[in-house]
Amino acid sequence: MSAENREPESGKFDWSGLTLFLVSIAAVLLCGLIAWPFLAGITGAIVLAIVTQRPYRWLSARLRNPTLTAIVALVLVVLSIVVPMLFVVQSAAHHVLDTVHSVQSGAAGQQFRQFIGQNPRIGGALHYAMDNVDIGQAFESSASSLAGNLASILGQSIFALVQVVVMLFILFFLYRDKAQALSMVRSFLPLEENESDYLLNKIQTAVQALVLGRFAVAGIQGLIAGITMACLGVPGAILLGVATMLTALVPAVGAFVIWLPVVIYLALLHHWIQAAILLAVGSLVISTIDNVLYPILVGSRLRLHTVPIFISMLGGVWLFGVVGLVLGPIAFSVTASLILIWRGRTRGEPLPSATGDGAGEA
Repeated sequence: MSAENREPESGKFDWSGLTLFLVSIAAVLLCGLIAWPFLAGITGAIVLAIVTQRPYRWLSARLRNPTLTAIVALVLVVLSIVVPMLFVVQSAAHHVLDTVHSVQSGAAGQQFRQFIGQNPRIGGALHYAMDNVDIGQAFESSASSLAGNLASILGQSIFALVQVVVMLFILFFLYRDKAQALSMVRSFLPLEENESDYLLNKIQTAVQALVLGRFAVAGIQGLIAGITMACLGVPGAILLGVATMLTALVPAVGAFVIWLPVVIYLALLHHWIQAAILLAVGSLVISTIDNVLYPILVGSRLRLHTVPIFISMLGGVWLFGVVGLVLGPIAFSVTASLILIWRGRTRGEPLPSATGDGAGEA
């Protein structure tokens, strides 16, 4: 039967078209539910494919074979990104487990009392707290809470490893079959060719500005903070370095939230030289290096505005968890791009450059 014969007769409702539409929506929702548990892995693969496309093109021009190029690129990603991240996470988890054990054994409470007794200059506030609050009971309650969550943390760690495997699996095929993947995405977009190009370029620009600009710079800030604290003999330097990176990710918060209390801690212990060194490194390097590295990594035209980035990252984490740090800003960028496309259609205006000054407005 031809397409013309399947058209509904005049005045009759197209029940078959409505049924097809509803079944299609249900199928899309079902596929979304199936893929939802692996959202972090899928997002990570797409982000890595975008961020590493320049070195991948350089590698592809020399190896020529798509499968071999994808394998080599995947190995390089594992060695340069995945393995160091796993090492840092393992070290941070080791410090957390040591802290839990110290709290459970009561050693942390005893060390806290000794610290207060040896440092009377910190004022009467903590002494008042010690006299009116059962410190031992507080540490015991904290230990019970931490111990009760260890099983959940272990389960999340195993699931995180599964996400890494899924991410690497998808990343291989994104490397090898990039053209087919882009063609499929374009076929699903209800946009003209120039509009599809603009939207995809806008997403690429947002990912590069977010990952290379904010994530990479925050990682370097955390690395410098961790190395500096380790050299100064600060306990838990790796964990503090990770915490510095996380706080540096959030606009309007900054890395000083971590390194400044450590400076105060060293000063309370009368380690004046270490405190002065960390204060100098923190104020002159850790908290200011983003002003130097950001333009080098992504260029000034790709700088994202602080307000939408702040809202989109916090809202993204609220909705999607950790992966929302990436999905939130991308959602804002896509929304702004679609609004510009719609305005261009209604007003007949040409679309702006996806990497121009307007890139930072998303």
